[in-house]
Amino acid sequence: MAARPVPAWRGLLRSALLALAVALLLRATVAEPFRVPGGSMAPTLLDGDVVMVSRLAYGLGLPFTGLTLLRLASPRRGDVVVFRDPRDRARLLVRRVIGVDGDVVELREQQLYVEGVAQPRLAIGELTYAEREPDTGLLRHDACRLYREMLALGPLAGSIDDGPEAQARSWARAAASGSMGHQLLQCRRIRQGRNQGPFGPVGAGQIFVLGDNRDRASDGRDGEWQVPVRDVIGRVALVGWSWGPGGWWPGRPEGPGLRFDRLLKPVE
Repeated sequence: MAARPVPAWRGLLRSALLALAVALLLRATVAEPFRVPGGSMAPTLLDGDVVMVSRLAYGLGLPFTGLTLLRLASPRRGDVVVFRDPRDRARLLVRRVIGVDGDVVELREQQLYVEGVAQPRLAIGELTYAEREPDTGLLRHDACRLYREMLALGPLAGSIDDGPEAQARSWARAAASGSMGHQLLQCRRIRQGRNQGPFGPVGAGQIFVLGDNRDRASDGRDGEWQVPVRDVIGRVALVGWSWGPGGWWPGRPEGPGLRFDRLLKPVE
């Protein structure tokens, strides 16, 4: 008796289900897309960016459980990470790691200090960016001062009251183990004597995060919260694609569109 032929649709269905299962497994263990909401990380990340988050950057997790099977590394100063908001674990946020185990973080008149050591920054101009108001949805354009900041990766030790030369030596010793540079925005004028912090020390197994849009970001300064490393989803590797103001789309000369200059852009 001849075997009955298998309908073609069944083969297609099996292939589709297998592809879906593989995609879900890769998303749970290797890389996951994340849409950036708001401008807290401008200019590094813009509202409407879709970034790829490396789940393997810090360890191998058990799929769909949130458990870590093998810890490969810990977040470093300068890493851009996606994590569960410690104030509402159902919500995901993206910010930059500034403080790690034992660090005390402070800002004095917008200058960043970690463990009493100034992290050098250089003014590189101005940047105008567009952001939607969360309450009204209206587009707001803002011109802000643009800086490039360097974070030392090694152990830091110094005094916030040290002079410029001593500060530079302390930073150079820590930077011998490496450093990471990134851009940041300052959108408000410095008020004399304005201090923020100190925040910390950062607890064991925790990180302290700030937004790159320093004056417009909700971050670890609000209530002085820290992020458990176990709640870090992964490190942001690149911008996959981006949709928003300044982009292009047929028939929309002034509306939101695809921002070609951000496609596959590495995140520093």
